[in-house]
Amino acid sequence: MIPKYILDKIEQDNIFFSKFKRKDFYIPNYNPLNHYLCLTENKYFVALLCLRSHIKSITDYYFGTLVDARSVDLFMLTSSVSSPVGLGSNSEVVVAKLGNIDSFLTDSSQFGFEPLLLNEFDKVYCYMPSMRGENCDKRHLNQFFHCEIEIRGELDVVKKIAEEYVKIMCETILASSNIIRLISANVSRTKEVLEKVMLGKKFQNISFDEAVEILEKKGLSNLVNYTFHGRDICSDGEIQLMKQLNTDMPVWLNNFDRDIVPFYQKPDKNNQEKTVNADFLFPPLQEGAFGGEIIGSGQRQNLVSEIYESLNRQGIKSEPYEWYINLRRQKNYSITSGFGLGIERFISWALGFDDIKKTIIYPRIKNIKTFP
Repeated sequence: MIPKYILDKIEQDNIFFSKFKRKDFYIPNYNPLNHYLCLTENKYFVALLCLRSHIKSITDYYFGTLVDARSVDLFMLTSSVSSPVGLGSNSEVVVAKLGNIDSFLTDSSQFGFEPLLLNEFDKVYCYMPSMRGENCDKRHLNQFFHCEIEIRGELDVVKKIAEEYVKIMCETILASSNIIRLISANVSRTKEVLEKVMLGKKFQNISFDEAVEILEKKGLSNLVNYTFHGRDICSDGEIQLMKQLNTDMPVWLNNFDRDIVPFYQKPDKNNQEKTVNADFLFPPLQEGAFGGEIIGSGQRQNLVSEIYESLNRQGIKSEPYEWYINLRRQKNYSITSGFGLGIERFISWALGFDDIKKTIIYPRIKNIKTFP
């Protein structure tokens, strides 16, 4: 599935890295004071940069050629943020003032996509940084790279696009054999799992209710956050869920409690307390390695009345989102769906790493000064 021009570049890198031994490569502990100097001499970053370059190339090929989506160069400042507007969100906005206008750094490209889909385009995508202000840990960065797509259509179509994207990404990493030989935390396990995912015919789907029931029956209800507004499964809960399902394959977790997710997710027609959304959860390659949610997806609200109802239920003022609501009143409006994949999360999972800071060239962490 990988086109020849990308395979040729991968092979060039395989030849280059064939002269190195694994002992020549090590991942330095991140030090913000001298990280820029590590970039000048540590060969690990050469391998990482080459791998990320191949992932970016296959992303543009997959979405631009196989999916027939248009790449969009979007804004980095916005008046309307998307991720924090949900009672279960742990994301925070990053404030940025432009002149005398209060703005925010873009946390997601979804709001920039939706107007474009009213004007001829059926699918649009981007591969850009997103900025969020929550505290960093092994799963979160304040600036990360985000591949996002929005389409005219329903969630099932988007989920299929996401599955095929994951498969071709796995194929690309496997093709970069001399890079994974040098930097993967567990080379044999990386090859074993990525081959399974790449060749997988069908991915398991479970409902959020089923996931909570599984954790509760195993005495792991402490990994579920129970609130007045609904339930949320923490990241450790996602990992435990994967263990209980005993699978090497990613699993779709569907139909979250309505008031935990952002207001723009479509309520399920069969149960208004649930939404038409899904997270793609990945089991860690080995104990202590990265796992859990790497892709978040959803079908968007298409009814003005339902959006106002969701905003009211979550105690969110409608004023910043009136423009978004007004899109639904346009004669050429049609329902859209989309997903976002965290690039660093995917690479961390695929290589069996335990910390996403190891997979980005320039980590940006709140309250920590770094150079440049």
